[in-house]
Amino acid sequence: GAGFGGLFCACGLAGTAAQVTLIDRQNHNLFQPLLYQVATGFLGINDVALPVRSLFHNKRNIDVVMAEVSGIDTQSKRVLTDRATYNYDYLVLATGARYHFF
Repeated sequence: GAGFGGLFCACGLAGTAAQVTLIDRQNHNLFQPLLYQVATGFLGINDVALPVRSLFHNKRNIDVVMAEVSGIDTQSKRVLTDRATYNYDYLVLATGARYHFF
């Protein structure tokens, strides 16, 4: 995923010999703790939401795919999505977190 964990991992592998495929169902990363400042007009949405492809546009070893992961076939080492199937040698699952407001 393209949350903080997935982006941190992909940034760490950028420019290495590894071929990285970053899959997320959203095409942006949203920093939710600052959304209230967007709502109050202090910040613009571009200050808290960033297109994921813009982070890696000059990194040849990183592909960004907009898709939803539907399963993992560990026997065949494949990631199943609603758009295609992706083979892997090593898999990092950065599934994100859910927020809870009281």
